Amino acid sequence: MEGATIVNQSVTIDLAPDYKLPAAVASALPTATENVSPGGVQSAVHNAEDVVSSMLAKGFILGKDAINKAKAFDEKHQLSSTATATVSALDQKIGFTDKLNAGTSMVNDKVKQMDERFQVSEKTKVVFSAAEQTVSSAGSAIMKNHYILTGTSWVTGAFNRAAKAATEVSQKTIDKVSAQEEGGRKVEGSGPVHY
Repeated sequence: MEGATIVNQSVTIDLAPDYKLPAAVASALPTATENVSPGGVQSAVHNAEDVVSSMLAKGFILGKDAINKAKAFDEKHQLSSTATATVSALDQKIGFTDKLNAGTSMVNDKVKQMDERFQVSEKTKVVFSAAEQTVSSAGSAIMKNHYILTGTSWVTGAFNRAAKAATEVSQKTIDKVSAQEEGGRKVEGSGPVHY
């Protein structure tokens, strides 16, 4: 959010000069002389996932609430139905839909005639088939290279780890949204969702 603008005003985020961490948080942080253990890294990842999932849940709940309010406003003032009726009346008066359908049909017929005359579809299929064979042959030769195969395996592993983390964050978000919608019951391993 740093650097964003809201109503032509730049957003700047600074630490509060007199802010003190809550005692529970301060005691959980490692001191400068302590070594951070792999479990600490795992805890940091868990905390990051929790923060991201909370933010996503809050956004979803706020967005859902905004949509419900917009629907209620529309139903109260009948904006959609009035606009639909007006557009329908204009369409019947001008006949725009009929003209559009006739024009589309005429264009489709001309395209079909040109295709039959110049055999564009058939020639395109032949070109794509040849290109597919060439790419397949090149791909097989490339994948036989040990270095490329190793790099590909590494990228695949990294992608799988990222996908797993995204899945976990997604599941936590779903759990938090469900909990919030059910009346704010606490989800295991997370803090309350505030908005």
